[in-house]
Amino acid sequence: MRATRFTDLVGCRVPVQLAPMGGVGTSDLIRAVVDAGAMGMVTFPLQPPDAVARQLDALADVSPFGVNVLVPLMSDPAVVTIAAERGRLVDFYHASPDPKLVERAKTHGVAVAWQVGSVDDARKAVDVGVDLLVVRGIEGGGRLHGGRPLWPLLFDVLDAVGADVPVLAAGGISTGRGLAAALVAGASGVRMGTAFVATEESGAHPRYKAALIAAAGGDTVVTDEFSVMWPEGPRPSRVLRSALEAARQLPDGPVGRVQMGPNVLEVPRLAIPAPSAAFEGQIEAMALYAGDGVGAVQAIEPAATVLARVVAEADRLLAQPAEAGGDG
Repeated sequence: MRATRFTDLVGCRVPVQLAPMGGVGTSDLIRAVVDAGAMGMVTFPLQPPDAVARQLDALADVSPFGVNVLVPLMSDPAVVTIAAERGRLVDFYHASPDPKLVERAKTHGVAVAWQVGSVDDARKAVDVGVDLLVVRGIEGGGRLHGGRPLWPLLFDVLDAVGADVPVLAAGGISTGRGLAAALVAGASGVRMGTAFVATEESGAHPRYKAALIAAAGGDTVVTDEFSVMWPEGPRPSRVLRSALEAARQLPDGPVGRVQMGPNVLEVPRLAIPAPSAAFEGQIEAMALYAGDGVGAVQAIEPAATVLARVVAEADRLLAQPAEAGGDG
């Protein structure tokens, strides 16, 4: 697999970045992905600075990994400083590019990324000094910020600012074919999430993993209904259609519970957290985030196996000569 501007920036061997996934992205998953050559990402929405520091310190022997800051769920700006002191990259999402946040991270010499869903935000991010863009299309699982499909958006961003900073493609990419297509288009790599949720090291609830394996392409839907606990009100996300249908069948009220330290917290119907292994209750009716490429997820495997297959397929496709044209 070729080196790219992304691999040179962060120091990984293959141009793949694990998507940050709260509750699902365990330290075991981060280590497995990094050991296999990709870049790991972690995120700690709503957690206070001291808790974030403890969890990042536990990854001190892992490199490279980065820290995602979901801006609407940032408990304290000090989290950015803590992330910048410990990670290789600080990544921001779900807000317009903010020069103050970028400056706070760069003060500590760390690379900064911004996840964007429009060409305007891509230009703004470059203007405020980011080192990497993550271009996210609506095919991606989880919370969305933007309304365009990945590939036309990626092409437009590459035309607008691709010469200025490396660009990762994100949204529905679960196979080596997607990685190869992104590299040929001019991206420096891809961000992948759904393909790693149903791995052995993932912290996703077993019934969440089973639902991903059972799903086929086209079995996801964009909805703003899974927005309970989101501070900005209803916002779209992509989930398994089965989860939305199951949630609609239930009355308002708790659908389960989760142990958080010494406390047991109730999980409201249509709440935003994805169910980790610590959740109990109506798992099938919780926020089972999944990208449009979920049909490629067919078994629970080690993360290294998933990554090796993606890279091998991309290598094979990139090595093939271009198909000859028609009879002209």
